[in-house]
Parts: sequence; structure tokens; C-alpha cells
Amino acid sequence: MRLEIHEQAFDTGIVTIHYAEGPASGPSLVLLHGGSNSWRSFEILMPDLAADWHLYAPDLRGHGKSGRLPGAYRLQDYAEDVIAFLQGQVAAPAVIFGHSLGGMVALLVAAQCPDHIRAVLVGDAPLSAGCWLGHLRRTRDDLVAWRDLAGGVHTPEEISEAVGDTWLAQNLYRNDPDMLTILIDDPERAAAGYDATLLLPLIHCPVLLLQADPQAGGVLTDAEVEQGLTLLSDPTHILLEGVGHGLHNEQKDVVLQAIQGFLNAL
Repeated sequence: MRLEIHEQAFDTGIVTIHYAEGPASGPSLVLLHGGSNSWRSFEILMPDLAADWHLYAPDLRGHGKSGRLPGAYRLQDYAEDVIAFLQGQVAAPAVIFGHSLGGMVALLVAAQCPDHIRAVLVGDAPLSAGCWLGHLRRTRDDLVAWRDLAGGVHTPEEISEAVGDTWLAQNLYRNDPDMLTILIDDPERAAAGYDATLLLPLIHCPVLLLQADPQAGGVLTDAEVEQGLTLLSDPTHILLEGVGHGLHNEQKDVVLQAIQGFLNAL
């Protein structure tokens, strides 16, 4: 059966957040996508999750169809948007599954808005600014190339030819290039306040650290997992052997099994 998804807009008072919403089948589950992506990165999972959960999947500011705010793309800016969205649109308490950038935002939200959060699933996201900054340094050339292609100046077809990836091309076409500029020119400002030693002890709900395989391109390191298991009050860790950073968009069934196992135990 085809999943009925409604796309809507929510005004935080600062920016308009575009989001997709599924049927009210159960408790709230909010899906936060990775950088240079959109809510549609979760389309492959949504039909399986929608039977038991009321799904919400927003586009982060500067991504997809959400509003642009040049100069305001810190992790904290994204977190404030999500908190406003949760408080204004989502029934509490909600579970958040954040992939990559979305996972970092989810941790900030859980620390700052604990009464609205039931549990957090972190999909192969760095747990500290240091790890994230290292990843940004290693991928800087890609980020520069993406920025030059983003923002609607080039057609999706032209972007696809340049990057060799139709899905990435569609996302870059809609992205605000300035969202990438801060990651290239001032990543420390983008990461300000993202300190695992201060952040993780504030999170008292169940947290799943869903780690992609470092040998297959995973970003979350073994050292960070070890630190996270020490600092979090109710952590679970699953290593997805052979699964890369793309998680559900690389091996859906393996990732879905891990997600559903955690959700069913709540």
C-alpha cells in the first residue's frame, strides 16, 4: 500500500521549515537528514516505520524546500529550528532519529529540550566537534566543489554530470551554497557548543549509537563510541559491519532491523 505523505510548512518565527508528515499511527518519530540532503533521504524507510509511528521529516534550514538564512548555519541554529518545530507541531514526547548532521542536531536538541524527547537514535554522526572538524577537513575539496554547484545556478542535469550522482545533484540544486560556506571557511563557528563532555551527560533518555563500519566509510569512530557509552546515562551501541555512512540508503534491511529493534524496546 502506498504511504500517504503530506508536505507542509512551519514558521518558527525566524525561518520557514518545510516538512513531510505521515499518518497519525502512533507516537511521534522525527527524522533529521544529513548535510546536503533533504527529508526524502528517509523515503526508503518511511513505509516500514509509518505503521507504528507518526512520522515527521523536516528539511533543515538551507536544505530542500526550507528557508535560507545566509550566515546562520551553525549546529545550534539547526537545533533551535528543530526545538521550535517540536514545541509547535509535534506531540511530546518524541523520538528523534538523526543521520549524520541530523544526528548531531538531535543530540543538541535532546540536551536542550529534554521534556520533549523520549529517545534519540544517532545515525553515524560525530559525537564531538573535534571528530566533525577532522571529517570536514578531509572532505573540504568536495565541499568546495559542491558549493560551486549548489543553489540553482546550474541545472540538476549539469550538476549530476559534474558529481556523477543524480540524488546528490537534486539536493545541491536546492541547497543554499552559504550552508556549505561556513563548513569551508569557518567550521569552528559552525561547531561552537558541540562538546561531548558537556553535552552527552545532559541527555538522560535512551540513546542508540548506530555506527557505520569505519572500514566502509563510517564517520563515528570507535574512540567516540567508547566515550559516548561512558558519558550517556542510557546508551545502546550497534556496529553495522559492512555498512557505510549512507546507512539506510546503502543497506536498508540491516539498518531497519537495528532501528526497529531499538524502537520496539522503548
